Amino acid sequence: MKRLFLLTLTSILILIQCKTKINDADEKNIVIDCSCDTTKAIQIISNEEFNKLSKYDTITFLGDSLYSLSAEENRKLWYRDIEHKDTSKFTKYWNSYAPNNYHANHLDFVKYYENKSNIDMAFQFGPNRDLWAYHIFVIKKLDCCYLATRSYFRHARFTYKAYAIINGNQVDSLHRILEPINKLPIDSSGTRNYSGYFVDNRNKTKFHIDFNKEVKEESNEPKEEINNLYEFVDKKITWTVTFDL
Repeated sequence: MKRLFLLTLTSILILIQCKTKINDADEKNIVIDCSCDTTKAIQIISNEEFNKLSKYDTITFLGDSLYSLSAEENRKLWYRDIEHKDTSKFTKYWNSYAPNNYHANHLDFVKYYENKSNIDMAFQFGPNRDLWAYHIFVIKKLDCCYLATRSYFRHARFTYKAYAIINGNQVDSLHRILEPINKLPIDSSGTRNYSGYFVDNRNKTKFHIDFNKEVKEESNEPKEEINNLYEFVDKKITWTVTFDL
């Protein structure tokens, strides 16, 4: 009886080990079939329902109605605009003089995008000396692709908008480029130096980079890591420009 029990126990252990090996092999052979279909992605973002806000997107709600809205509504439409591939009927009406018009703000930008599951990363560089301008980037998940949008907001006016459909490998590259760069915690007051403020929802983190300090001592030129970041957003993404003043 004892011998039979030991044989049975041994058999069970062998079966468990075999099952574990099979499961391990199965897991290793799993391939996630998720390739970026650019044509499909463009169809999605070209649909009039994409990013639609029904209350404001009626024929009777005119672009200059932006001036009659509350600051909170104005803000909502501003963030919708920077996530859209093209201009909206409101784009040209933002300026620094109209009441309640939104002004780019690093801390508010971080607050808005933090923990948004459909946004892999959002970041903005600024303000620069070109009338307090900001470069604004949003990378939004779109099935197996990503919609990257780029805006230039100068003197509280949009003067440039562009978009690109990018794939997961490109987004992964951006994350790798950011890894070696010196990152600082989000400060409570918001710096006035030329900086980059980042919301990285993939890694559940937020940080800022003080570009004025990330320079070479001997030349005061940007460090290689910073140049890699600039090169990525300027040259490694093929932007389609939809608005350029």
